[in-house]
Amino acid sequence: MESWFKSNVLADKTALVIGGSSESGPVVCKILNGHGAKVVFTYYKNETHARKIEKELSEKQKSKAYSFDLLDMTQVFGLLPEIERDFGRIDILINLGGPPPIHTDFHVLNENEFDRMIDSHFKGCFFLSLEAAKRMESSGGGVIINISATSSTKYSHSVYGLAKACVKEMSRFLAYTFAPTVRILTIVPGLIDIKEVDLDLRNARAEASPLKRNVTAEEIAQLVIAATSPAFTSITGESIIADAGFYLLHP
Repeated sequence: MESWFKSNVLADKTALVIGGSSESGPVVCKILNGHGAKVVFTYYKNETHARKIEKELSEKQKSKAYSFDLLDMTQVFGLLPEIERDFGRIDILINLGGPPPIHTDFHVLNENEFDRMIDSHFKGCFFLSLEAAKRMESSGGGVIINISATSSTKYSHSVYGLAKACVKEMSRFLAYTFAPTVRILTIVPGLIDIKEVDLDLRNARAEASPLKRNVTAEEIAQLVIAATSPAFTSITGESIIADAGFYLLHP
């Protein structure tokens, strides 16, 4: 899988994709791989599926899948040193993973639900980004892309939306701290057109958007390639909304 960018635009780069074995993750991994990157990625439960992806990626570039729980801070702090031992350095981090959204109304939200969303989608993401940024700064540079969601703009989306809003602001704070060596951006997708999402919901959301479609996993991956390529070297701290214009009609 490639794009309009040169196939070797990420040659000699090592890219880590958190959550690379599920939903849109495999597509992101394959497109990074197709542009020359050595792709390492994490999986949570399905090792068999992860090893299959690893084998496919390894046909082009060295690849490895790592078992990882974003809610376990010991694993959060231990992952990057392990990858550096195996691959030498990390040039690109894509924070794509996290548990399914919780949209419990704040009137009845409990502490366990709050912790699950904040500790994964925000706290784990923050410390992965922070640790990666420090390593990238020491090794000469890198790019971090945090995947938020348009739920970050929906005040009815409870603690999931809150956690994803934190991700956007986190990227700005870190982008300031680690400039000019490390660039940090946020991609904010709307509903992603993948089979794991209910077909009726996908159709309804597409019809309600100005472009009459949803964003695809391939398009998220293409944005990742763009953001990590020389085309974006003057951009940091920014958020890119990819939702076929849905936000324009439903802010």
